[in-house]
Amino acid sequence: MASPASELKMKPKPRRRRRWGMVVLTLVLLAAGAYLAIAQPWSTPPARVIVEAVALGPVAQVLAVNGRVAAREAVRIRSSVTAQAIEVAVDEGESVAAGDLLVRLDTSQPRAQVDQARAALDAGLVRQQQAEAAAERARALGENVTRVAREEAELALVNAGNEVARLRAALDQAESQLALYTLTAPLAGVVLDRAVDRGQLVDPQSALFTVADLGHLVVETDVDEIYSARMQNGLRALLRPAGSSVPQNGTVIFAAPTVDPATGGRTIKIAFDAPVDLPVGLTVNANIIVSETESALSVPRGAILTEGTGSHVLLVEDGLAVLRAVEFLDWPAERVMVTDGLAVGDRVILEPDGVEPEQAVEVD
Repeated sequence: MASPASELKMKPKPRRRRRWGMVVLTLVLLAAGAYLAIAQPWSTPPARVIVEAVALGPVAQVLAVNGRVAAREAVRIRSSVTAQAIEVAVDEGESVAAGDLLVRLDTSQPRAQVDQARAALDAGLVRQQQAEAAAERARALGENVTRVAREEAELALVNAGNEVARLRAALDQAESQLALYTLTAPLAGVVLDRAVDRGQLVDPQSALFTVADLGHLVVETDVDEIYSARMQNGLRALLRPAGSSVPQNGTVIFAAPTVDPATGGRTIKIAFDAPVDLPVGLTVNANIIVSETESALSVPRGAILTEGTGSHVLLVEDGLAVLRAVEFLDWPAERVMVTDGLAVGDRVILEPDGVEPEQAVEVD
């Protein structure tokens, strides 16, 4: 059994444990407070952003469109008459010279008309000769024939001459009609397509051939009416045919004077600066250089936010996202020229969606 003295010695131990517990608790609270003061977990962490420093540099306004290769000069050939084709002289893909035979139609009817007109002219010439002889005799007889007889001979000669002129015009017309039954190439080039066979009945509504000069190729395209006013002859272009990685230089040579109301497009033709060997109809990507500036400020289009009639960007200043109103030349390109609101060195947030003004940010 413990003595009273030993009981007195054991009583202080619980007090020491409580003091150590208070010390540990105090240290834990101090550490937690320090962590909260530094980490501030209740506050929104800074947004991580990618920026671009604004700088002066060359800026070009380029309009990208798709077009197709076409011959600068191409003719669709139709018959002026209705007749049966009796000879087809060329096939698709063949080269022809100007004046080469393409197709000959049945000429039996127009040739008969020519023969009739020529026979009528021959008869008229005979009558004219007879009238000339009669008038000459009347002149030679002089006073030995009546004045009425001389006048009648002269009048008969005039009438015979008029009749010959009429018959010669009729023959010319018949021969011109006969010529319509023989179709020839109007220019040197290549037959792009043929839509007639021997024995086929052709008419003026059907296109029989397309002949094109493939020595001078162009790219035909339509430009949306929104940008059509900027199109003009002489603009430079970079042309990249389908399947080719190397662009060709080109020049706008034609801008239609009107906009097609059905499509809202303005037809543009771009010539290759150097000769090329490409199939007609091939797709070509054309970058038309509308304007070029040697030194200007530009930013990616995605960095600009537009609300209503105003546009702005977000800049990084002192660790915060700052709203800045800007003006720029709106153009369908990845980068746009900024005309007001930015200065060299400004750091523009490239992906501003989801970033609020005055929000803390960190630059990646």
